[in-house]
Amino acid sequence: MYNSDCVVFVTVRTASKRLPKKALRQINNKPLIQILAGRIGTSNFVKKLIVCTTRQKSDDKLVKILKKNNVSVFRGDNVDILNRLYMAAKKYKIKQFIVVEGDDFFCDLLLVKQTWNKLSQKKYDFLSWEDVPFGASPVGIKTEKLLALIKKKTKKNTETGWIKVIRESGLFKVGTLKPKIKKLKRPDIRLSIDYMEDFNLAERIYERLPEGFTLIDIINIINKNPDLLKINYKVKQKYKQYFARKMTKL
Repeated sequence: MYNSDCVVFVTVRTASKRLPKKALRQINNKPLIQILAGRIGTSNFVKKLIVCTTRQKSDDKLVKILKKNNVSVFRGDNVDILNRLYMAAKKYKIKQFIVVEGDDFFCDLLLVKQTWNKLSQKKYDFLSWEDVPFGASPVGIKTEKLLALIKKKTKKNTETGWIKVIRESGLFKVGTLKPKIKKLKRPDIRLSIDYMEDFNLAERIYERLPEGFTLIDIINIINKNPDLLKINYKVKQKYKQYFARKMTKL
């Protein structure tokens, strides 16, 4: 139905233990998920936005907020993100899609567009980014290959490290995108929201941003206020340790 148009799935749930209900935390009196969905959904490039959450009762409030704002929602498996994404693609008859994780509040729309265009060239089954700020980029996936992985995998829980699982499965033609604009090459910047420190940084950045902001705007703010990066600097190691401990094994 939407194969020729850019489709974005946003994966989110509220049962996170590191920062509980972070998607419902508010900046300027709006939940993070509402702001993120609004940014993506109003893009003239994105033709369809679907928030992929769980069937857990804990996500009922999240779904209510999204539906009130006319955002399409798919409810699937609680811990198997790969299955949740595939079932959403199957329901909407989508052959390829972009994924923006709900933690990635500042995901850049230009990177979404570039990912979709590259994925549509049929050279790759999976695309991700390098060298850009952590938490600012999407991934692109072909549905057919995702099904092949789901049939092969032996673990149900793919909540943590599912992107790495895809890259290392050997089932996908994997491509890596790198920014052409030098200013965007800032892997030292952490923008993902996993801990309270990350949320505090997001608040400080967001209050300085113009409407319709881009990743360039965010980097300009950080360049002018380098002390901002001290806010969540210490969680980088904490995140690496968590990821290594919880990483899904094929």
